[in-house]
Amino acid sequence: MRIKRIHHVTVAVRDLEGARLTFEQLFGVQGERAVDVPAFGIHAVDVPMGGDVLQLASPVAGDNPVVRFLERKGEGFYNLALEIEDLDETVRELASQGVRVSEPIELEPGVRSAFVTMAATHGLSVQLVEIAAADGLSVGQSEEAGQQVVEAAAPRVVEDEPLPEDSAPSPQQQLLDLTPDEWSDVD
Repeated sequence: MRIKRIHHVTVAVRDLEGARLTFEQLFGVQGERAVDVPAFGIHAVDVPMGGDVLQLASPVAGDNPVVRFLERKGEGFYNLALEIEDLDETVRELASQGVRVSEPIELEPGVRSAFVTMAATHGLSVQLVEIAAADGLSVGQSEEAGQQVVEAAAPRVVEDEPLPEDSAPSPQQQLLDLTPDEWSDVD
């Protein structure tokens, strides 16, 4: 696995526009256009912070991991997204170590993502992001920069390889059989 950089850090918020204004006023930055991410049930705004990105995310409605996070913990740090070089290879590598990872999905053209089970990361939500350069555009550029809706399927589990019978996993390697909420929210 080759981690290129931290792609973004996500903060769960109740009021997306209020949070955007707060960060813009406090740090003299300009947030980008809000997007809907139906697969995750959120509205999101990326706020550039130097060379990094703070993503603000609020739930659209209904029951989803961000709603439950806000109910249990209130607003705050929600997710660490790591840009990696080869998502498929990273998923295979983690699976070979007995770590469950959601099936990669395409968030938008040229951007794929998967989530590492929180049981393997001491409760931290870790998102793996792969960005493919297309048509000579650099990372982060897109002909559809103004796109308002990001379509994606909900993450699905990549099944783990069975362990040899003579190698029982240690308690640290034993994974919980969790619901899809495991990818972003664990009790």
